[in-house]
Amino acid sequence: MKSPSPGRSSAVRSMRSAPFFTPIRVVFSFAGPSARRPLSFFSPTIRPSAWRGRPWKALRLVPLLSQNFKAEVVAVLMLILFFSWCYCSYVLGCWRLNIALSWFWWRHLDAGLHAVMHGDFRTRHDIQAGLFWIYSLLSHRAMEYYYGARELKGNGMSKHWWHHIYPNDPGRDPDWSTMTGVAWVRRHTSAQWHPCHQWQCWYWLPVSMFLEPLFELIQVACALLEAVASLLEPPMNGPYVSRWAHVLGFLCEVLFNPGFQLVAFGVQPFWKALGVLLLARATSRLLLYPFSEVQHYMPEHILNREAADDSAEWVIGQLLCTANLEFRNRWAWLMDFLMFHGDSHQIEHHLWPAMSFVQYTKASQVVRATCARLRLPYYTVGYFEGYQKICEQVKEHRKPPPRPKRPRSPGEEPSPSESSSTRTRRRTRGS
Repeated sequence: MKSPSPGRSSAVRSMRSAPFFTPIRVVFSFAGPSARRPLSFFSPTIRPSAWRGRPWKALRLVPLLSQNFKAEVVAVLMLILFFSWCYCSYVLGCWRLNIALSWFWWRHLDAGLHAVMHGDFRTRHDIQAGLFWIYSLLSHRAMEYYYGARELKGNGMSKHWWHHIYPNDPGRDPDWSTMTGVAWVRRHTSAQWHPCHQWQCWYWLPVSMFLEPLFELIQVACALLEAVASLLEPPMNGPYVSRWAHVLGFLCEVLFNPGFQLVAFGVQPFWKALGVLLLARATSRLLLYPFSEVQHYMPEHILNREAADDSAEWVIGQLLCTANLEFRNRWAWLMDFLMFHGDSHQIEHHLWPAMSFVQYTKASQVVRATCARLRLPYYTVGYFEGYQKICEQVKEHRKPPPRPKRPRSPGEEPSPSESSSTRTRRRTRGS
């Protein structure tokens, strides 16, 4: 298997050579160690222990890169279709088309940036840089998750790399942040329990579909105003070029991204555009739950994460902590492929983070056969089975957690129940 170059990735080299990439390059400054080797960090060259031994011989033969322009052709065609959909939905006001396909394009834009970040579209450097530029504008807020905060200037690892190292680890996987702390819907013991959670079986779906998306819209509006206000700050708080690039990138996402659709508010009546946007986001949350939740938040894999300690074989650790979303319909598989990087192939993606998404089908066949031969786990979850798991988690964690027993102080008399149980144990011991 060909491993990526240990030097700078082709993505970064092409970005620095592209003249139209200057504003985004200034904002995110891909000059740190994590940016220099985003593709080789998990490669067999860097982690030789991950692929040693004869059992992994079949896995080492799986090709990483696409042999032709298949991935690039799919990306360009999908972007043409996306802007055509934007014109019909935002300008012409086809609200049914907007609600029916917003979830698809919203997921596609994020997955496209994810694919470029992992080094896809490497057949030509200029095409790769151009696709990165487009996706980074249409999903501007996701750049911090994939590349790290722009204040760090590329130093350290991004949250997404931490997710790859510690999948389904509540203490170290950043994707678990929405499952912890204070939340409307409690689905894990790491989240605080409140009296309202005993009713969450009744309200979890309406809250997830309408209340949380509306709260996110308000947060994004405030963040955009803060970005614009940062232009008025003195020069010692950062270069103006970086601030302008951040504002323009933020504005591009809010204008065209299906999650915000600001263009529609300038063409259509305000209340109609707002109603369609809320319904589109509610439909997106309803249909994308198994994609966004089941694969990244699987509490039953926590024990597997604890069993796969740092000394365990890296490949086995990834197999224990990831699962594929299984599609039994060809149309569903095609939809998943067009939404990019085959979001159903989480196992293969975690074994080969630098693999092109057009190779996942071939890689999954090899991994399945290898796991069956070595009797290793290969977890798959159906679409509706994923919803069933979510409902079970909501039902299970609606109850308050058991209170820890208070240690008895010296000289304190035992409770009646405790004293009776003590007498029973004494009689049993004496007999």
